[in-house]
Amino acid sequence: MSRPVEAIGPGGRRLAVILPSLLCNYDCPYCRIKAKRRQPGERPLSAWQQALIGIGAPLVHVAGGEPTVLKGFADFVLGYPAPLRMTTNLWRPPEDWPPGFWERFEYVTLSFHPDSAEFEAFAARAATLAALFDRRAALRPRLTCTIVADPRWIDSLPGWIARLRVLGLEARGQYLNRPVGDPAPVYSDADLARLRALGLPMSSDQAGQEAHEDRPRLCDAGMAYCHIDPTGAARRCSRDRLSLGNLFDGTFAWLDGERRCDTACTEACDRTFARFRPLADGEAVA
Repeated sequence: MSRPVEAIGPGGRRLAVILPSLLCNYDCPYCRIKAKRRQPGERPLSAWQQALIGIGAPLVHVAGGEPTVLKGFADFVLGYPAPLRMTTNLWRPPEDWPPGFWERFEYVTLSFHPDSAEFEAFAARAATLAALFDRRAALRPRLTCTIVADPRWIDSLPGWIARLRVLGLEARGQYLNRPVGDPAPVYSDADLARLRALGLPMSSDQAGQEAHEDRPRLCDAGMAYCHIDPTGAARRCSRDRLSLGNLFDGTFAWLDGERRCDTACTEACDRTFARFRPLADGEAVA
C-alpha cells in the first residue's frame, strides 16, 4: 500500500511543476521535449534547489525531458527540504539510486514509451521499484504507470495495463495531445471511438482534440499550482501564457485570486489541479 497523496489547493499545499531541462534519452516521435544536449539558459539543479527554497520550498513535481539523466539529480532529491513528485521513463534500474532516494518522493509517474523501450523490461523495473518497499509500505511513493495512447498501439493498451495491474501497480492510458496552437487532430473519429470502447482508465476524461467549454472561465491555476520552464519562467499552467514572473530573478509571485482563462484545458495535470467556473453573463473580471 503506497502512501496517500494530499490534495493541492485551498487548505492544502502549493505545487510547482518544474522542467529543469529539455534533455531526454528517448526520441519519441509524439514528444517535442527530447533535446540531446542542455539548452542555453538551463541552470544546474543546485540553482533550482536554492531558488525553490527561496519561494518557500513548495511541493515540487520534477518533469522534463527525463529528469533522472541530469547531473546532480540524486543530490537534488536527497537535499530538497520538502516532498517531491516525479515523472520518469524508468530507464535506470531503481536499485542503482542511493539509499533514501525513493523515500523522498510521495508520488512517481512511471511513463512507458513503446518507441523507445521494451514492455517486459519496463514492467520488470516497475516491479523491482515496488518490491523495494515490500516491508516498508508506509514509505513507498504512490506509483502510477502511464502509457501514451498513440493510435498505433491502441489495441495493445488493454494487455499492457492489465499486466501492470497484476503487479499491483496503478496503470492507465494518457491521451496524446498536440503542442499548443497545433489544430491538427491526433485521432481519427474511428480511432477515438475504438479507444473509448475499450473502457480503459485514462489520465483525463477528455482527449485534447475534443471541444471544451466555449465560454470564458475563471481559473485558480497560479494560486497554488504552476509550471516553471527550464529558464525559470513561471506560468499558471502548461498551456496558458499568463506569467507569474521568473524563479531566478526574484520576480516570481503566486497569484492572489482567480483569473480569466480562454485556453482549452487539455493536459491531465492541469485538469487535475486547476479549479475553474464559467463566467456568468455580464460578470466583470477584476
